[in-house]
Amino acid sequence: MKKPMGEKIFQAFDILIMVFTIAVVVLPFMHIISISVSDRVAVNTLQVGIFPVGFQTGAYYEIISNPIFTRSLFNTVFTTVITTALSVFVITMCAYALAKPYFYGKKVITYFFILPMYFSGGLIPTYLLITNYLHLNNNYLAYILPAIVNVFYLIVVKGQIEAAPVELIEAANIDGASEWQTLIRVVLPIIGPTIAAVSMFIALNTWNMWYPVLLYARDDSMWSLQYFLRAVVFDKFFSSYSDSVTITSGSESIPPQNFQMAAIILVALPIVAIYPFVQKYFVKGILAGSVKG
Repeated sequence: MKKPMGEKIFQAFDILIMVFTIAVVVLPFMHIISISVSDRVAVNTLQVGIFPVGFQTGAYYEIISNPIFTRSLFNTVFTTVITTALSVFVITMCAYALAKPYFYGKKVITYFFILPMYFSGGLIPTYLLITNYLHLNNNYLAYILPAIVNVFYLIVVKGQIEAAPVELIEAANIDGASEWQTLIRVVLPIIGPTIAAVSMFIALNTWNMWYPVLLYARDDSMWSLQYFLRAVVFDKFFSSYSDSVTITSGSESIPPQNFQMAAIILVALPIVAIYPFVQKYFVKGILAGSVKG
């Protein structure tokens, strides 16, 4: 069957938009990779485009072997795992309780969660609470506790539970299942895609965390990867890697641009590697949790 001219034009336009979008996303990433492995002369004379000029991996070696980077990697992985696990647990428990049709005080507690989402205490009260009253300076809890409850994700999970077939939950209750058994064996399998999507969003937010480190960390032992990257790119953490000085690694001189781009790649690489395996849960999970019926 011959396609009408209008459909051909539309498909050609779609292809052009797709190619443009891919180029906008991929080409800068290729440029960053190219700079991170190009030699000193090419980088300093701005000869590097989307393909490397020369080849050297000294910047990667220097960053990976740096103890502050390894400590920052541990801090980020630790806080990401703990925050994601605790947040998903608390959000699921709260959503399951609030989704109950005969939960006493349900409306009041729901407003209690929703109001702070629009009217928060602000930065200064939060800082005073964490530092002066809870005394959590230089403590992992300063990163974890404020991120445990996300009201938006709570509402999404609650909507997905309310959209689950009531007959399945009632059947579990009739069969003598406890609330824990009903939640784990009946509800969680139904809302699995939503939980997976929410977990990934929480993990991404925690992985990209740097501002709480700026506020509450007192030494580099509590840095996150993103704060390490910020130090490399903006604060010239490697003070000897200034624009006027290059560091010799073996027989190669490494300009500061190599370190900056290599740090960007190393920080982003774990998320980029994991994302293709969980991307399918994003649209499926979030849309399923936001539409009832």
